[in-house]
Amino acid sequence: MTVYSLYLGCVIPTQFPEVERAVRDILSVVGAEVTEMSSASCCAPNQLFGVSRKAWLALNKRNLGLASGTILTACDECFASLQDARLALSEGGKGLPEVKPLLAFLSENEGLFRQKATGLGLRCAVQHSCHLLRPSKVRKVDDPENPLLMRNALDTIGCSSIHHEAERDCCGGQASGSTRVKDKLADRKVASAKEAGADLIVTSCAHCLRNLREHSEGIPVLDIAQLYAVALGSEPSKVGVPEQTIKSQVKQP
Repeated sequence: MTVYSLYLGCVIPTQFPEVERAVRDILSVVGAEVTEMSSASCCAPNQLFGVSRKAWLALNKRNLGLASGTILTACDECFASLQDARLALSEGGKGLPEVKPLLAFLSENEGLFRQKATGLGLRCAVQHSCHLLRPSKVRKVDDPENPLLMRNALDTIGCSSIHHEAERDCCGGQASGSTRVKDKLADRKVASAKEAGADLIVTSCAHCLRNLREHSEGIPVLDIAQLYAVALGSEPSKVGVPEQTIKSQVKQP
């Protein structure tokens, strides 16, 4: 059995503890063998925080050294930063632990989740996080032109992914400065999901989650882990999914 070292990053534990609870509930239900990386630091994505390359590599050399198995990331931005550091520190990542995003874990265990999950019946507009998909020659987890991991993950728990015009666009979560680029990108994404008739927007990146929630009046934005946890039996309110939202949006057979 694969041993996973859970890397939660800093955004999820501090801003979205309900997503952390959801991730832990999922891993518990399927009996995954998990070790904690309790003293791990922020992965400090160089492009996001503007830290020096030397400091970024030093932080993640330490993080990678704390793992006792495959590193499982709860946020796609963390996946990208750790994967990039792994490749930069060692030729092809040799001698360093593999880094795997939660969506890949869900895909690899699809059969087990189908057996255990209750179908939710929700119509979901997908937010494909940029750093899970690109650069595709480095990430190698999904096709950036036709991403399927999130669509398949939703199908596994009885949800449908609703195509919308802005589906593969960036949400603006990393944009900064005095311009309104960040707001305009998020507003376009939310408007596109609403126009397509989605019940909610679903993502697998904490930065996308934060940015879209700030612009999501009239439509919920959830992390895929929250939906999986509810489908596997978690109490909705404990994983940040109000029961009235589930009850009002689930399509009864």
